[in-house]
Amino acid sequence: MKNLLVINAGSSSIKFSLFKKSKNPVSIFSGSCDEIATENSSLIFKDREANIHKIKIKISNHKEAINLIIDLLKKQKLDFDAIAHRIVHGGHLHKVTLIDKKVENTISSFSSFASLHNPFELKVIQILKKLKKPQYAVFDTEFFVNLPEVSKIYPIPLEISKKYDLRRYGFHGISHEYVSENLKGKTIVCHLGSGCSVSAIKDGKALDTSMGMTPLEGVMMRTRSGSIDPGIILFLQKRGYNLDKILMEDSGFKGISGKEDFRDILKTIKTNKNSKLAYDMFVYSISKMIGSYIAVLNGLDNLVFTAAIGENVPMLRKDICDNLKFLGLEIDHKKNEANSEIISAKKSKVKIYVKKTNEEYLIAKKIFLKW
Repeated sequence: MKNLLVINAGSSSIKFSLFKKSKNPVSIFSGSCDEIATENSSLIFKDREANIHKIKIKISNHKEAINLIIDLLKKQKLDFDAIAHRIVHGGHLHKVTLIDKKVENTISSFSSFASLHNPFELKVIQILKKLKKPQYAVFDTEFFVNLPEVSKIYPIPLEISKKYDLRRYGFHGISHEYVSENLKGKTIVCHLGSGCSVSAIKDGKALDTSMGMTPLEGVMMRTRSGSIDPGIILFLQKRGYNLDKILMEDSGFKGISGKEDFRDILKTIKTNKNSKLAYDMFVYSISKMIGSYIAVLNGLDNLVFTAAIGENVPMLRKDICDNLKFLGLEIDHKKNEANSEIISAKKSKVKIYVKKTNEEYLIAKKIFLKW
């Protein structure tokens, strides 16, 4: 295997990166199809000279997006030997594996637990079969496989948990693993994007994570509620509500403010009380989760912000860090505004990082190490 195409498919976007095999994989071409099936759909890619191109183009579905990507690679005279996919939920599958019909069936069977992810990832796998190249799955849950039982097991009857394999799987694991690599001691990672998750890591080993059996649990997100009282679910269920749609597609930022793009919330935070409420709730839920993980770790050495919101919104990082001043945590405001990699002040007792996640790189590294 010389070149590997890494695909990271979501419900409305597909990221792609072509890697050349080496000890530390080198991306030679990358980009994304964004806002698929909307009026704002576009193709963005970085060419071999590192120039960034953004083309507004109608992309009606994932099949059109994949065909666009393949055509683009052909025009650049770039080929690949295999394809690797980020798969959000594989249930009992967690190791890097060659995709066959059995693996496809497993991904499909867990689609109900990751409805914004698995169906689209599976669709892309099936579209790419026409290329007759080996396809591999790298699972988002791998980093959290060995969580301690005390954080992995839910307090429901054990026989039910065992019968249906109900436990905390954790997600965004590829991202959490990548940004926490080489950080020693007690680390909390905040992956803040459309989906959000927080993890507690000690010397590279995950001890807890906010997402659970599904990517719905944890902190407030773009359209997902995060953790709520299960009694609300029972209450609404009895009244015939479509809970999957409410909790997965209509809650979070969207449910509180009517705006699901965090940039729109920031633009209207001073003029719209619901935008302000959504922002404050988001800061509160993350701060509360960090606080609980400080107790899990019995202290904190490193705090990491990553993903689209975590990497690009200084105000959010400042407001979260202000809630943690009791720890001796101090932010360097100039470095924070510049989105520098280290934003903690020299006198801070906790190192604060802004790390750009690179799931595609880690996926390629895992594949090349195995094959």
